[in-house]
Order: sequence, then structure tokens, then C-alpha cells
Amino acid sequence: MKRSVYYKKYKKDYKMLKYILFIVCVILILLFIVKSFNNNNLDIPLNNVAAFKLSSDNVIKIEEMSKKYNIDFYELLTYYAIENNFFNEKNLDISNIEQEFIINYDNIKSKYNKKRVEPYYNLIKNIIEEIEVFPISLDYSNNYIYGDSYGAERTYGGKRIHMGTDIMDKENISGRIPIISMTNGVVENIGWNEKGGYRVGIKSKSGNYYYYAHLDRFEEGMKKGKEILAGDIIGYMGNTGYSKIEGTKGNFEVHLHLGIEVETTLTKDELWINPYPFLSLIENRQKNSK
Repeated sequence: MKRSVYYKKYKKDYKMLKYILFIVCVILILLFIVKSFNNNNLDIPLNNVAAFKLSSDNVIKIEEMSKKYNIDFYELLTYYAIENNFFNEKNLDISNIEQEFIINYDNIKSKYNKKRVEPYYNLIKNIIEEIEVFPISLDYSNNYIYGDSYGAERTYGGKRIHMGTDIMDKENISGRIPIISMTNGVVENIGWNEKGGYRVGIKSKSGNYYYYAHLDRFEEGMKKGKEILAGDIIGYMGNTGYSKIEGTKGNFEVHLHLGIEVETTLTKDELWINPYPFLSLIENRQKNSK
């Protein structure tokens, strides 16, 4: 083969190789971008995020640690949640948080991409910042009781899980305990709901939706579109619901079902998060501020 022919063939093959390598690089970059976008939730199951199984004592302890070490509380809670898969472990031991977590805090933070952490941080921050009061005045603190009932089985209307927290009237007397809005917002839904009975749904500025169900009756003047301030009475605890017939009472004990649907980029579907740790936190803050 003549030298000029060989050179032309080599040059042509070299150009083709460069072209192929360029295409491969573009594809790899696009795949990396797509993967980074799709993995924005750090591969934490949304069920874990929603369940948020953190006890009242533990969420209060974390807030105490944030003050002690001058760490942003929302940030500390977010990273602690991520490190513990949003508290999927039933027996989370928080007694060693100072020795095993706080002391390694900077190293733990450096493990995660800040943009991927951001949706979890915003979710937690928005709820805690906008909840100003417990849904029942502390004047009635001896009249109610509640626990972490998120995820419990329910059967009315088909087998499903409980996506909220039930706050029970100890004496089971309908209509005696006022229910107050935890946040500022606008009444988005009000009226009869087959499962929730008489209910009020309030949307906050962040887009979160606070659902108050099984009310005995509404406070006078409550209507769709009404602007609400945290602390406003919206209705009274009851036992309405579990029926298509409006006004049905007595199918269960008197209680408030409280649900929180969060506005988040983690999913395009509804995400009802466990209200319990947030209720515990705000209740503790109010009691300690007296």
C-alpha cells in the first residue's frame, strides 16, 4: 500500500474514532445528568419519609442538641433522618447522638450532595416553621391523649393504612373540645367527607395541606376561601364520618384525625407525612414557654 493511501485511510479512521468517542462522551454525560436528577431522593423509600417514625422524646432531644451545639435544628434533624433512613428502625437509640453523630457531623454532611438533601430539608423546615400552635389549646391538656398511630390498619372503605394522628377525647364527649388551626392559611375544603365526616382542609403558604376530620360541627363563619390564622377555632372535636349519609355520628370514639399532605419535589403523587413528631415538638415548645 502506498504511503499516501495508508495516510488517508488512517486519517479517515481516526476522524471516525474521534466522532464515536465524542458521541459516547455525550451519552455518558446525559446519563449522568438524568441519573443525578432521578436520584434526587437519595434512594430513601418514600414510605419511610412519610412514616417519619421518630418518637416525641427523640425529636425533642434533637432540638436540645441543636441548641447546645449551635447547629441549625432543621439541618440537624434532616441529616439525622437521612443517616437513619428516616427512622425506619423501630428501636432507634438516640442516647449516643453526641458521641456518634454530633462529633462526626461535618464528615456526615460531606457524604451527601447538598442539592439531593435540599428536598428533605425543605419538607421538614416548612412544616416546623409554619406550625405555630398545637391543634388543641393547652387549656384542655388534661382532656386529650394521642400517640403515633400513623400506619395502623383501617378497614372502612377497603383495607388501608391510617395516614394521620388521632387525638382522642379522654371522656368521649362530642363537641366539647375546640379545634384550632395550627397554621396560617386558606380554607381549601370544608363540608362532609364519607371517611372524614365533617372536615376542614387548610392550605398553608408553602402548599402543605392540613386536614382536620371527624368534627362535631364547624365554627361559625367557616367557609371555603376564608383566610385563617394560627390559633383560630375552626370547629369542635367529634365522631362524624364512616358513612355516605351526612351528619352520621357514633361509628367510633370522639377524636380529631389530623393529616398533613406535604408539597414536595420528591414525588408528583400525594405524600401524607406522619404528623406525630411535629405535634410532639410544638406541644413541648408551648408547654415550656408558659
